[in-house]
Amino acid sequence: MHMDIFNDDAFSLISLTAAINNVDHVPGRSGELVFAGVGEGVGTLTVSFESKAESLTLIQTSPRGAPAPKEKQDKSNIRAVSIPQIKLEDTIGAHQVQGVRAFGTTDQLRGVQTVVATQMNKMTLRHDLTLEHHRLGALKGEIKDANGATLQNLFTLFGVTNSDGNAGPEDFGFDFADNESEIRLRCMDVVRFIQRSAKTIIPSTARVWAFCGDNFFDELISHPVVKDVYKNTTDQERRLGANYAFGVFEFGGIVWENYRGTDDNATVAIDDDEARIFLTGVPGLYAEYFAPADFMETVNTVGLPRYAKLAPDNRFNQFVELHTQQNPLPICLRPKTLVRAVVGQSE
Repeated sequence: MHMDIFNDDAFSLISLTAAINNVDHVPGRSGELVFAGVGEGVGTLTVSFESKAESLTLIQTSPRGAPAPKEKQDKSNIRAVSIPQIKLEDTIGAHQVQGVRAFGTTDQLRGVQTVVATQMNKMTLRHDLTLEHHRLGALKGEIKDANGATLQNLFTLFGVTNSDGNAGPEDFGFDFADNESEIRLRCMDVVRFIQRSAKTIIPSTARVWAFCGDNFFDELISHPVVKDVYKNTTDQERRLGANYAFGVFEFGGIVWENYRGTDDNATVAIDDDEARIFLTGVPGLYAEYFAPADFMETVNTVGLPRYAKLAPDNRFNQFVELHTQQNPLPICLRPKTLVRAVVGQSE
């Protein structure tokens, strides 16, 4: 008895898409800390950003009876950005389901569902890793593809340059060879710069956060000035005396976290001798957009975070192809607040 199981509702676009969006994600700190809750679907393949010069200036006094100076209208800049597409495919053959059921029984559906779920879970983990790579890139100011090519440079997009004319704000050097108060002062410099660059209301609950590479974190946490902060406190040993690999602690108004990336410390990672510093808890500072998939069924619909679909072998029913897709654009709308700190002498 032949069963056309792939026309069953369990393998429809709706069912598979619901399943892939409910598989547990690999932990990703960028998503958890910054992009959680800000995602929204859009019905287009591009999004546009409008910005205006928002710096306030003093008003010159006027003689009584004289005409008042006129307010100038800010010119707005509109920038259109394409949402990148990330897709992956796999093939499930009949041999992968062989031995699961007795021929002609309804166990065939359950057996294939198990294999599909297993394969889809593996593919979802790769999507999770890729999305974290893009989100971390957004916190660095440059979203890169898997091959290292730049997908979107947020500094270039929003016109952020440093004193040398290069894209991005100035780097902040942390001289850990200085045992005096320089480290605390550099933290103050960073916090002031980020808050002045935000150009928006910063709630009292907002935090300045840093994802640190291994060497930067180790140098910071072992610095005498940092240790001195916790001297004579009851939890000194727990905070700085114990093993603090991939830990989190606060110093100088910044929450420092030893970012744990991929095990090769390269695919998704923070460079060893740097820290990436940014604001958290500021409404409207970050956004994430999801475009619709390129299926006929999803044309002109609001995009979802993930999609999955099956394409069976229509000749001999020997295999089925599994397609997964996501179309995300994580973005920082004030990229001047994205600061890079490096191990080295202050400028």
